[in-house]
Amino acid sequence: MDRIDALRLFCSVAELGSFTKAADREGMTPGAASKQITALEERLQARLFERTTRSVRLTDAGEALLDRVRPWLAEYDGLEQGVADARSAPAGVLRVAAPVDFGARRLMPLITQFMTDWPGVEVRLSLADRMVDLVNEGFDVGIRIGNLPDSALIAKRLAPASMAVLASPDYLARAGTPRHPAELAQHEIVIDRNKPAPQLLKFLQGEDEVEVRVNGRLSLNGAIAAVSAASAGVGIACSPRWAAEDALAEGRVVEILADWDTEHRFLWAVFPSSRYLAHRVRLFVDFLAEQFPERI
Repeated sequence: MDRIDALRLFCSVAELGSFTKAADREGMTPGAASKQITALEERLQARLFERTTRSVRLTDAGEALLDRVRPWLAEYDGLEQGVADARSAPAGVLRVAAPVDFGARRLMPLITQFMTDWPGVEVRLSLADRMVDLVNEGFDVGIRIGNLPDSALIAKRLAPASMAVLASPDYLARAGTPRHPAELAQHEIVIDRNKPAPQLLKFLQGEDEVEVRVNGRLSLNGAIAAVSAASAGVGIACSPRWAAEDALAEGRVVEILADWDTEHRFLWAVFPSSRYLAHRVRLFVDFLAEQFPERI
C-alpha cells in the first residue's frame, strides 16, 4: 500500500470509528488495515488512534493530521478524477439510497435508462425509509422527499412533490365528502407513519391556513400502501400524488379538497460535500434534474 492509500485508510478509520468498517470500505481485511495504520504511525512517529476492544478514537496528533489530510486528499482525488473524466466515459460504482416506494415506482425506470446511456457505470441501489447516513454508509447520492435538515450535504432540488387527499367513491358514499379540512377530524384517516408528523395535516387556501389533527384505525408506513388502503375504502389518505397516479386514473380513488393546497414538499438529490464530484455522480444528478417534470 502506498502512502496515499495509507492516508486514505486513516481517514476512513477516523470517519467510521472502526477498523472493520474502514477495511471493508477500502477492500482489505481488518488485520491488514490495523497493520497499515501501525506502519503509518511508526513512519510519522506519532500515535494516531486510541484503541480499545469497543472503540477507536483519534488522539490529538490524529485530529491534527485529519484536519490537514482530508482537504488534501479531496484535492488529489479531484485532480485525478478530472484527468480521468477528460479522457474517458463515466465508469465505476454509483451507490444510491432512496425511499422504498419512490425508488421502486419512479426512480428505478430512470436508473435503468441511465445505465443504458452509460454502460460503464454499475449502480448499487439501496431502498430504505430512513434517513441514511451517506458518508458513514458509503453512498454517493441520496434521494429524499420533504424538508431537509441542516447538514454538510450538498442538495439539488429536483421537483416539487405535491400531496393529494384521496378516498374511494364507496367510502365517500358511506361517510360523506369533507368540504373543509377541519371536517377530516371526524373521518377515518389512513395514517402514514413515514411522515414527520403523520397525524397533523396542514392546508392553505389564500391567506387561510388550517391545521387538522386526525385519527384512524389503520396506520402504516408507505405511500403506495396508504393509497391501496384508501382504494379499499378503509378511509381517507393524504398521499404523494406520484403514488396515486394509477388509482386516480382508474377511478379507484378520487381527490377531495382539491381547492386547498396541502403541505409543500420537494424532491431532492443530496450528496456529500466535496470540491470535486466523480464524473458519474455529477452526470447522474444532472440526468435526474432533466428527467423529472415540473411537479411529481
